[in-house]
Amino acid sequence: MTNDDDTSEEVPPAKEPAATPLFSAEELSLSDYPVVHVPEKRLYALTENARHLAEQWDGSSENFLKGLLGEFCYAKPLGKVQDIDTEVYPDGGDGGSDLSYRGATIDVKTVGQHRSDPALTVDAYKPLRADYYALASRISKTDVRLIGYAPRRFVANAPVRHHNGEPYHIVEQRYLFPFPRALL
Repeated sequence: MTNDDDTSEEVPPAKEPAATPLFSAEELSLSDYPVVHVPEKRLYALTENARHLAEQWDGSSENFLKGLLGEFCYAKPLGKVQDIDTEVYPDGGDGGSDLSYRGATIDVKTVGQHRSDPALTVDAYKPLRADYYALASRISKTDVRLIGYAPRRFVANAPVRHHNGEPYHIVEQRYLFPFPRALL
């Protein structure tokens, strides 16, 4: 028996091929991805926040900065820069999301400059809490490329891989919706 009810909250087991956007981020040329510039003054403030986070919790200030830059660069075109959370939480986390936009929660994942064709990776050892997962790629000290985003259901259905014994979902660019340039 199959369940054709689109309102079901159940997520079927991971299977390939997963549902894909009608137009995916993979179809863009490198120059078509939106790039957001971080002003020097903002970079300085985010660097200080990252340093403070690293002093309070496990992780390097560089990794915290990379994450904060990705969050800033998604928040900026959405008009949500003031909502970036730099609070230090007892468990080191952020509750599973970084931003809220039109009632939906967004968890931004940022990769560093060493990745030329990044995929979205999301930890699989904890529950998926955000409505959307967004991928940002830091391309220079002050510039971040917005690769795309996927709804929670796409992430939940994505294959699970392991790195250093830890499971993670991997969502290739062909399953990501491109970030709309119209918002920039």
